[in-house]
Amino acid sequence: MEYAEFEVEYKRVFEVILNGRGDRDLTADIARLHALAEQIDDEDDRDDALLEVTGIEDVIAHGPGEPPTEVIQQARAAYAEAVRDDGTTAERLARAEEGMRALERIATNATPDECQAIGDHEHVLHMQIGALRLTVQ
Repeated sequence: MEYAEFEVEYKRVFEVILNGRGDRDLTADIARLHALAEQIDDEDDRDDALLEVTGIEDVIAHGPGEPPTEVIQQARAAYAEAVRDDGTTAERLARAEEGMRALERIATNATPDECQAIGDHEHVLHMQIGALRLTVQ
């Protein structure tokens, strides 16, 4: 299995969490993500995918917490736009790269905790950009 296949399912689950539909039980979704991550052929990609599943488990374990700050809301909006999967591969790549730049700008005004959260979004975008660049070439 390729990382890009895992990423589709990861984004779906991540969006559920990101958009605040936390009343849904994600146990089966997490188990499926873990199983998919284990099937990724490339060892580095597999390790990255497993870290991402662990990150989701950590978010779920800590519960909803405080409402997101304005900076986090901006970062989430930029991320959501950057990972849209409509358009050509070149358009998706351009959107993801612009999203990365937007997150970098937002992070300049962020607290250390906000920077950590923004870094999680940047990590996913970095992986997406890498995968998209391979398909554009």
